[in-house]
Amino acid sequence: YWNWYGKRGVQWIRAKNQASGKHVFFMNYHGALSVNSGGKCGGWTTARSLLKVARDNGQHGDTIIFVGDFNSNLASTLLQELRRHLTHVYAGRVFGGVDNVFSNAESNSVVSTDRLGKGGSDHDAISVIFKFGQTDSQ
Repeated sequence: YWNWYGKRGVQWIRAKNQASGKHVFFMNYHGALSVNSGGKCGGWTTARSLLKVARDNGQHGDTIIFVGDFNSNLASTLLQELRRHLTHVYAGRVFGGVDNVFSNAESNSVVSTDRLGKGGSDHDAISVIFKFGQTDSQ
């Protein structure tokens, strides 16, 4: 791993909607290099470690939204393992699709997806808008 660049972490927050009382568990990850390697521990182990963060810090019933530059595309072991547990919602196009959004939300909660352009980065900014907690009558 000549370009591994060290250990990687995941940032997370568990937020509560005051009106509905429902929680969102949001995670952001910047994956290890080289692309599709999964880092020093490999894709399967990295995926299981990331999922463990959600299990250990979230609670049953939380909506999970997991985003990031995974430095892995859908051909990787890392993303294949995540897809066994979360729905792959959207991917960017840069570097074969290394920027991704996953969730356990119902597919009808995704309102829109978009690529917003580079804005000075070597990656496109991507956008996913979710809508939670409202019935058809509201």
